[in-house]
Amino acid sequence: MRATGEIGPIAIRKLDRVRNTVRIEFLCGGRAVRRARADFELLARIAQTFSSPLDDAAELVRAQGEALRGADKQRQKLEAELAGYQGHELYDATPPDATGVRRLRRHVTGSVDTLRALAQSFCSRPKAVFVGVVDDPPAVLLAVSEDSGLDAGKTLKAALAVAGGRGGGSPRMAQGSLPSREALSKLLESL
Repeated sequence: MRATGEIGPIAIRKLDRVRNTVRIEFLCGGRAVRRARADFELLARIAQTFSSPLDDAAELVRAQGEALRGADKQRQKLEAELAGYQGHELYDATPPDATGVRRLRRHVTGSVDTLRALAQSFCSRPKAVFVGVVDDPPAVLLAVSEDSGLDAGKTLKAALAVAGGRGGGSPRMAQGSLPSREALSKLLESL
């Protein structure tokens, strides 16, 4: 919305309703003209990127955003499905110890979140213990099957307290962070 006044052009940028009043954000004079020119140039570059008329650019950006969100959801779904298959393969490839429990430690780059689906899949099978480790920043995830005889939350919380970290979780899955890689090594030895 543009208007002219005694001081020159006025560009009203935003109206905010606050209690019973309206707060107005505006530019005037040369600043209003420069901002309008910059807005137009930006919109023209966006339209050029989409090879579309200027008036269609906003709708195309919105449609591209929706398509991107849809593709991201599909990617997450496929990653979770892949982690499920990988967890079952890792379970089958991991030999049980003398007590019949299959124990697996997995190091990854990224975040503990990337390990969650893999850990759930591995521990959906009987007598399973999964320890996921991230080096930077130092973090750990512990997941156990229901019949493993362990409580992941209590076990990890106690080990984190000794190593100087913090975290916790449920009886089946817990995670925590540590102040250093040395503390992470100390925690892994205790687990």
